[in-house]
Amino acid sequence: MKDIFQRIFFGPTVAGILFILIGFYLINTVSAEDGIPTTCVPNKGVKFDGVDSDKLVVLQNEVPLAVVYVSGYMPRPPYSFKFFGPELCDRGANSIMMIKGGFYRATFIKYFEPPTLGQETALVEPAQQE
Repeated sequence: MKDIFQRIFFGPTVAGILFILIGFYLINTVSAEDGIPTTCVPNKGVKFDGVDSDKLVVLQNEVPLAVVYVSGYMPRPPYSFKFFGPELCDRGANSIMMIKGGFYRATFIKYFEPPTLGQETALVEPAQQE
């Protein structure tokens, strides 16, 4: 009878201790800040334009630079923006902004890819089309 109790409680006890040790290691050595990079766009020299209820397009010299996803539904245009840092980021204190007097947070920033102008994406002149 004593062997049965030892087998029932010894296995889960060892597994529980290993689980706690592995969790402690992961918490202390791996963090979200190390694994997910912060993406930022400058505030100066760019224009922010609302394109959806929760998205902004960042334009530089009238060329789309990036899309910024916002934490909530934005008010109706026209928009007025206020930033609290030198750039707008998708993490940290620089992710907070004001739109029409309300606080919002940039949750994700995705830069547009530059055109490669390779054979597959090259622009074809209308006269060259068949």
